[in-house]
Amino acid sequence: MKIQCMPGRAKIGRFILQVTVVSAFLIVVASSVVIVESPVRAANFTEQAEGWIEQILKGIFKQDQSELLQKPTPFSPSAKFLQLSLSEAMELFLKQNLDLIIAHYGIDAAQGRLITARLFPNPTFNVNTLSSYTQGCHMSTCGAVGPSVTQLFEVAGKRGFRIRAAELRSLSIEAQFEDAVRQLGFTLKESYFRVQRQRGHLSIDQHALGILVKLLQPDRGKRFESELERIRLGLLTVNTEAEVLRDLQNVEDAAGDLRVMLNLSPEVELDLETPLIYRSLDLNLGQLLAYASENRPDIRALRLVRDRRKTELQLARVTPYPNVTAQLGYAVQGPHGPDNQQQWAFGLSVPLPVFDRNQGGIVEADVAEKVAQAEVDKALLQIQNEVSVAYRKVLHAKKLVDATTGAIDRATTVFRASQEGYAKNEIGILDLENARRSYGDTEISHLDALFGYYENLFRLEQSTGRNLML
Repeated sequence: MKIQCMPGRAKIGRFILQVTVVSAFLIVVASSVVIVESPVRAANFTEQAEGWIEQILKGIFKQDQSELLQKPTPFSPSAKFLQLSLSEAMELFLKQNLDLIIAHYGIDAAQGRLITARLFPNPTFNVNTLSSYTQGCHMSTCGAVGPSVTQLFEVAGKRGFRIRAAELRSLSIEAQFEDAVRQLGFTLKESYFRVQRQRGHLSIDQHALGILVKLLQPDRGKRFESELERIRLGLLTVNTEAEVLRDLQNVEDAAGDLRVMLNLSPEVELDLETPLIYRSLDLNLGQLLAYASENRPDIRALRLVRDRRKTELQLARVTPYPNVTAQLGYAVQGPHGPDNQQQWAFGLSVPLPVFDRNQGGIVEADVAEKVAQAEVDKALLQIQNEVSVAYRKVLHAKKLVDATTGAIDRATTVFRASQEGYAKNEIGILDLENARRSYGDTEISHLDALFGYYENLFRLEQSTGRNLML
């Protein structure tokens, strides 16, 4: 069989053949290049990963070890450090807190008003002259000089009512000062244990960071099957280090608030000795309600204000009784008169209650007394609800602490087992990360539950006005 090819078709076949040969040549060259560069890229990736891991470890160990990986040691006695238990912090707070010092000045001012209320009105000294200047008379021969002393005497017990009102005012301000101690004391205790909670968060993250750093070190950790796995462990370590640094910031914030309340210099480092641990208390709602209704400082202050309003109402009712002004005088005259040579004078003056009998003052004092009584009733209702709510929240917080306490040992066991399993290549990085996160979340949840229990317990102290912890 003979095949004849047209000239055009032959040219097309030759063109296709040339393109095919050139493409095959380029593919062979590219394949060789890829084969040669793949080990180089893998080597570069390994070197970059190793350098990055070294930077992580160097960056961590450049940090202060007492801040990142070690538990702070007890402070040595020094002016820069201050060891405080909760009771010692309260004593220092009562002595040095500036808000309490300012509030205490109000007591001194009330004592000054009480001193003023006990004083009598000042007497008045008058000098009168009389003379004739006709018929040869002048001051030395026909004149007279009459000095006199005038004294106001209050009747109907007005001065006694004012003294009693000033005493009640002073007592109410003292009660208000105690109420300031009650409210600021809650803030102090909360700030104290807030520092402990943040330090607890720091300790938990420090523990996890120390374990990850140990696993990440090539001479002390596990043998990695791939650099990708070690990089993932490095990322987990970096994230944990970031949590530690955030915890350090939170500790500084909480410690700064506590130093402000204690009026301490920012250079003073605080070593808090009272730990954040569970303390069970036997609480009785009926006794707490009765104590709060009778002894809480703010309700005592309102009752004293009500009694002062009653005293002021009594004062307003006796105000129309006219006060008596007594006057005693003595006249010295010249040799020619105008009258006898020496004369004594005595006089009494009494205002007549014809127009002003203090009707408006009595009405105003009566309304003020009713308002004070309504404020007492309102405060009692509010106190009862505050105590009841705080009591129930303490019970709920106690149950939450009990629920989280049982999970701590299990979470710790799982995390420890995951460390051993990961070191032996029995589990992967995801299982280790999940175990670490589960351990951290469980520990932090328990720590937050303890802090919530204390916070609600201090809120119950604040609502009752009674110390339950100290």
